[in-house]
Amino acid sequence: MLFSSDKLLAILGIAVALSAYLSGIRLFLIQKIREIPQEDPEKAEKKYEIQKQLGWLTLADAPIVLSAFLLGVKLLWYPLTGIPAPDWILSLGLWLFLLAGTMMVIQHFLAWHKTLTELLPIGLLVVIGILIMFALMIWKTLLL
Repeated sequence: MLFSSDKLLAILGIAVALSAYLSGIRLFLIQKIREIPQEDPEKAEKKYEIQKQLGWLTLADAPIVLSAFLLGVKLLWYPLTGIPAPDWILSLGLWLFLLAGTMMVIQHFLAWHKTLTELLPIGLLVVIGILIMFALMIWKTLLL
């Protein structure tokens, strides 16, 4: 599994950008906890709901931060030490990147589902799903 430095640098850039994005969301949620009034009778419940969101966020945030660290180590190891970096550093960094991306996709789908089910009746969701599948079949047919 050989990757050139420019490809690794591009992946590292994406990982750092995603990490900054998730960090911004985390800071926003922490600020929301701080803004809950002390006298609010539902403070504990509101705080718990936000903490659950922070927990879900960590499932994507932790792997992307570790991935960025390992990819950075892989890129800088040889220039700093003169010794080739162990292969497991790149492999683990890329697997963590894949895991973080997968978690973000799952979280987005769950958020979309929640939003759509709150806004639209279920029958309309089924019709939209059928229309999307039909559109994809037509698109695939046109591409062949």
